[in-house]
Amino acid sequence: MANTEEGSNQPQSQFIKPERAILNIGDVSTWLKSEAHYKYMKFIRQLNNSVRGISTDSSDIFVSENVKEIIGMLDLFQKWIEEYPPEDMGTQRFGNKSYRKWYERLTNDAENALLKLLPTELGEAKIELLPYLMESFGNSTRIDYGSGHEASFLIFLFCLYQINFLVYPNDNCAVVLKVFHRYLSLVKFLQCIYRMEPAGSRGVHAIDDFQFLPFLFGSSQLIDNKYRLIPDYYLRPEMTKTGPFYEHSNQLYNISAVQTWERINEGMFKMYEGEVLKKFPVVQHFLFGKLFSFKESKDSSESSKAVGLDTLAKGRHPSNLGIIQE
Repeated sequence: MANTEEGSNQPQSQFIKPERAILNIGDVSTWLKSEAHYKYMKFIRQLNNSVRGISTDSSDIFVSENVKEIIGMLDLFQKWIEEYPPEDMGTQRFGNKSYRKWYERLTNDAENALLKLLPTELGEAKIELLPYLMESFGNSTRIDYGSGHEASFLIFLFCLYQINFLVYPNDNCAVVLKVFHRYLSLVKFLQCIYRMEPAGSRGVHAIDDFQFLPFLFGSSQLIDNKYRLIPDYYLRPEMTKTGPFYEHSNQLYNISAVQTWERINEGMFKMYEGEVLKKFPVVQHFLFGKLFSFKESKDSSESSKAVGLDTLAKGRHPSNLGIIQE
């Protein structure tokens, strides 16, 4: 996938335990020139393009057996939640301690789940894959979750392409609309039931308190959409914010003024790079090994400048909003 048409063919003997490499803010510039950054951006672009104009419930999505196996693993992780119901928190707003019990179960059993997922000949890859998988569901010390954890899951998927467990381009659409969709359902459930705190939230200046990529992929799905959205498709009635839309969801308000989904999608892509992949508080936690390498890329060109979606907006009058006004 990130290796595009051909697999990486990494010798199994070269698998190593990934480690942090972005230790100070000066290392961010090295990251932006790295092989990992170049291939990851290409990977996200390919996934994004694979779902353009495609509905999540489309019957035409090819779902391979390996994709089904990943979904099955995520189903197992969610089933564990039933064993660790949330504790009474009283007036405490964030951080149900039962999450730590669930995460301990993940720590103890995720390796076996991963080995069951991988064919025998790829078993040695677990040393690189497992840390990315473990980082995909939040932090057990702070009981928080953010875009860095989301990115870790995408890096996990990236590595599965690198070892040819997933195949480019056959699996791309299902990876977004089946695997990532299932992952999103799981982490949203974790966030709600254990009252996880947003990690590094930018408040009203963020697209969402926890996620970013659903908005990127979703905007790609809506390109060339001929039908009007209705609230049930994108609102969760049990999760509400009060006050003017332009105040509590500033970035979504800006997006609503952009005239085409294609421009929104491109703005989202640039914003993801600028607000996630160029931010030290996020990328300092990224791990690098052989499959996701910190060495300098020979192919990367100068990264595009981050562009806020507000620069794409023609206007911000409420009449331009995508939400239907009752």
